[in-house]
Amino acid sequence: MSGSDKSWTQNSLPLVPTIIGALLFFSLLSRAIPQQADPAGKIEWIDVHVHLIGGRGANADYERTVKAAVKAMDEAGIKKSVVMPPPQVSGMPALHDYDSFISAIRKYPGRFAFLGGGGTLNPMIQDAAGEIHLEDPVRRRFEATADEIIRAGAVGFGEMTAHHLSHTAGHPYESVPADHPLFLVLADRAARYDVVIDFHLDLVTEDMDLPSRFSSPPNPSILRANRASFERFLAHNRKAKVVWAHAGSDFLGHWTVSLSRQLLRKHPNLYMSLRIGGGVPRNLVFDSGGQIKPAWMDLFRDFPDRFVIGGDQFFASPLLRGSGPGLLFAQRGSFIRKRMLDFLSRLPADLARKIGRDNAHQLYKLKE
Repeated sequence: MSGSDKSWTQNSLPLVPTIIGALLFFSLLSRAIPQQADPAGKIEWIDVHVHLIGGRGANADYERTVKAAVKAMDEAGIKKSVVMPPPQVSGMPALHDYDSFISAIRKYPGRFAFLGGGGTLNPMIQDAAGEIHLEDPVRRRFEATADEIIRAGAVGFGEMTAHHLSHTAGHPYESVPADHPLFLVLADRAARYDVVIDFHLDLVTEDMDLPSRFSSPPNPSILRANRASFERFLAHNRKAKVVWAHAGSDFLGHWTVSLSRQLLRKHPNLYMSLRIGGGVPRNLVFDSGGQIKPAWMDLFRDFPDRFVIGGDQFFASPLLRGSGPGLLFAQRGSFIRKRMLDFLSRLPADLARKIGRDNAHQLYKLKE
């Protein structure tokens, strides 16, 4: 497949997913969804982890992308979404950041906030993965880019990643120590501005073989432990608020409830955004009967201020055609919204308000 065929927003081919593993995932996901919450129940919530797929170049169409997002938000009771670019790497043909969609979301006051850095800061970190010592020009360029993101109105940095598995063609594998010098610079910048870092880390607590459902390459055949470097990152600056993305949707089996409890106790600046998975992922929030597992419910009760909803929704322009990962992932959006509504409906009212809405307002400093 040529380079132009591998992008988040590929729009030159028929929209037919070609990856068997991805098809299996969506099939299992749809079968695993419990009874949908009644939208008439007026559950109002905020999704802090949303991606917009608008295409690239002359074919970019974020206006219709955002319009589609607002329609889906209204139908699902989503009061506000925090949108961000995916965590990208240099050389991707659709490399983009917040500036690609900022004018489109500003046409809907009060409905969106945004993070930046997934298409600028994250590639800089990935490019410097093997560098232990930072050259001053690299640091200054990184800091200047981070400053520009905040001046543009971002409520934080994201989506950033220290370990990102590839799930389909055009979906990059990324691996950098979480305590890399540029991540530590980012933590200091987040602390200075009192903003969040949306952090993607596919957790590996000890070296392991790559699960058979993932392809290698681009994923390596051996995945290396990364918990220790993640904890050093968290400890570097306690004023840096880190939102660990995709809790409840663990593809490697290491992000357990017990480990979550340990890290939340140890690191007061750690928060978790919930992506209520089903099918393939492990350490799920729901049991086989569609109920919240007691261990998860206990965790929510013990740390009620540390969780937000981060559905990892992808919204794409209806004009786009192709088979890139962004368009593929956009197909699961209705499943995610049903799943989240069902989750919130099964929480006690006080927890539903906190996790579904209030925590996001406070953590991201969102305006009404």
